[in-house]
Amino acid sequence: MVRKSVCYIVLTVSLMVACNHSDNDVMYHDTLPPITEGYVGLQDDVFVLNGEKWFPKMLNYKAFIRQVGDSLEVVPADYYHGNSIRTHFDTIAAWDFNAVRLCLDVLDGDMDSAAMFRATRRVIQKADSAGLKVMLLIKTPFEPYWQSYTKGLLRHLADLPALWAYDFFNEPLYFDPEPERDKMDAVRLASEWRHWVRTYAPHQLFTIATAEPIEVFEWDPSMLPTDFVEMHTYHPLRVYSEMLWYSRYCGKPWMVGETGLPADNDSVPWEWQEQFLHDMDVYAHVLGAIGFGWWEFQDHPDGVNFEAKYTGLRDSTGNAKPAAKVYTSSLFCYDSKLDDDWVPVNYYNMLAYSNIRLTGRIVDKATGKPVEGAVVRGWNDDWSVGMNTYTDNNGCFTLYSNDYNVHFEISAPGMSREKFDRRNVKYSNPQGIDTKNLPDRDREYQQIDYRPYLNTSIPEMPFNMDFDSVHFFRYSLEGDMGTIKLSRL
Repeated sequence: MVRKSVCYIVLTVSLMVACNHSDNDVMYHDTLPPITEGYVGLQDDVFVLNGEKWFPKMLNYKAFIRQVGDSLEVVPADYYHGNSIRTHFDTIAAWDFNAVRLCLDVLDGDMDSAAMFRATRRVIQKADSAGLKVMLLIKTPFEPYWQSYTKGLLRHLADLPALWAYDFFNEPLYFDPEPERDKMDAVRLASEWRHWVRTYAPHQLFTIATAEPIEVFEWDPSMLPTDFVEMHTYHPLRVYSEMLWYSRYCGKPWMVGETGLPADNDSVPWEWQEQFLHDMDVYAHVLGAIGFGWWEFQDHPDGVNFEAKYTGLRDSTGNAKPAAKVYTSSLFCYDSKLDDDWVPVNYYNMLAYSNIRLTGRIVDKATGKPVEGAVVRGWNDDWSVGMNTYTDNNGCFTLYSNDYNVHFEISAPGMSREKFDRRNVKYSNPQGIDTKNLPDRDREYQQIDYRPYLNTSIPEMPFNMDFDSVHFFRYSLEGDMGTIKLSRL
């Protein structure tokens, strides 16, 4: 059972409207699809269904289109236990999820497209019969064949109210085939895709799944003409900071599309996963998210790493973990009674780097005014370790690291991107440390264990991350980057 003797989390309602709208999203407000009975729509920056606010509790589900007998069918991922998608959907609905993100983005271009359309239609109807709405992740239509396929798919599924939204691109940060995409080119592509949705599927919504805030360098969520932002975030040291950044600077309604905590009931107990799902959903609500999604339906025993193997709500044999029952627990609640100025203590130093502290300031090139919410990314000399931070309301940033930063990339929502190397930073060394043998220089996201930072003194809420601030504000060397100027796009 989920331990909920105290329901908590961090911000008050004043931050529930913190998703500030910028000039860049005027066109998105002007072109939302009309609210239609039976279909999910957007109104006053929330999802609505049949005149009522609708909050998607979404589970990610991997699927493929394969030949089954004489026809093409959508089938579960090979590692999912059991081959009946309808049974899986019934299970998901019984856990009190009301939506699935159907990940159908790995497709074979040699298959008959009309048969693929029919197979996709049938699986959405199965979800509908189980009481689930569907966000459909499709193969990103960069090539002409997939552009034509996508338009045909939109037409074929347009009359399905269960199909709530299309996700056209999963995490461009990691999967964009163009390694250096200009922001305006990303806007052009997204505008074209949205036009297709408006033309061929006028009742469905359009989104793109963005990853961590450094998406702002190319697929800037504040500029993309999506109907809503669907962001992904992982690792307990990062999720609070990244959700808070999106809530303040994404420029439009937003939801969590993927998050997860891997748990094998050995090194990480299942109860922690259960608590994490509850706490992150609550935190998303408090920050003003309009939906929440978990990765994924079942563990992947052959996943590439621990995170890929154990984030499922069922283990690899098909048995439900405790986290699967979070929404059915009578103890689930959304109370939030902490200070409205609460910010995670590690917001500017998510991963507790402690060797070097670089400061600087970012301003608008035209006006000289400070730029708040800019994202600053640094890498060491061989690009093996990267680290991020953000500017505050005075445009100032503090970038902590364990190795010397040499390569930099900086941008802000709706603003230009600057990339440069800086090797001549002078560092003060008041402690007289050995500057050639800094400890933990290869300390990167994948190598950092969050468990030492849990608040285990209050077992029922280990993920409130009320850290001892000494872990996140200590440093040995200090340098100054000066002022950096960005232009508004």
